Amino acid sequence: MKKSRLFWALCALLLSLAARPALSDGKAYILGVISYGNSAQMIASEYSGLTAYLGKVLKRPVRVEGARDFTTFGERAKARRYHLMFVAPSVVIEANRSAGYLPVAKVPGLLAVSFMALAKTNIAFPEDMKGKRIGFTGKDAMITKLAFVELQKMGIKDPEKHFASTAYYNDADGVLAGMQMGLIDIGVANAGLFNAWTEKGENINSIHTGKGVPHLTFGVRGDLPESERRAVAEALLKASQDKDAQDFLKFNNLPGFEAARLSDYDELVKTLNIK
Repeated sequence: MKKSRLFWALCALLLSLAARPALSDGKAYILGVISYGNSAQMIASEYSGLTAYLGKVLKRPVRVEGARDFTTFGERAKARRYHLMFVAPSVVIEANRSAGYLPVAKVPGLLAVSFMALAKTNIAFPEDMKGKRIGFTGKDAMITKLAFVELQKMGIKDPEKHFASTAYYNDADGVLAGMQMGLIDIGVANAGLFNAWTEKGENINSIHTGKGVPHLTFGVRGDLPESERRAVAEALLKASQDKDAQDFLKFNNLPGFEAARLSDYDELVKTLNIK
């Protein structure tokens, strides 16, 4: 009797496994992002809606993995650690050059660098910045690189001498905190944050804004089968129609995705001299 029950129990287990969706088949896709020092648990929670949606559509689990900075991310991308990536456009293009990654979708709109200061500092024009303390996000961040391009355009050839001091923060929140605490006079961040911060009640002057470049971009490994790359792209274009993906987009204040191709980044390549 015991052997019979064991036999039927094993049969039921095998049938339940066979009936499971293909999500459990194969190894997980690794989605690479910049974590800015957040824990693995925090990153997994932030991206849970997107990974759940992609897992359903692609019939394969998707696991997010954060890199603390852009340099570390680039090294991992060069080793083709990530199957997918969602990062600044310059990072995707650098990964294209080093390991063949391809952009397949991007957030609509543009990213631009903005130089800002609290209104109480009376810093309102580029000429007011000389001799002041300035703070950027990470040294290897795209927005920081764009900032130095803008400084060159303004005739500031040697920022270290032009400013009283320069500081670098893990993320844009650090830049805002630096201004609030009086640690820096000028903060450099994504121009979109100017509106976000002023809407929250910050009295900030916009000193100078650079030219826009493509927004956050989703890339895939170029050596994945074309059918898989296409499936990822199609899934992202429909992301705003799915509840799980909607939760992710709403949390990050993103409208959705639009198609992307390498030629969209030609001007950015020239601006940052990406080899």
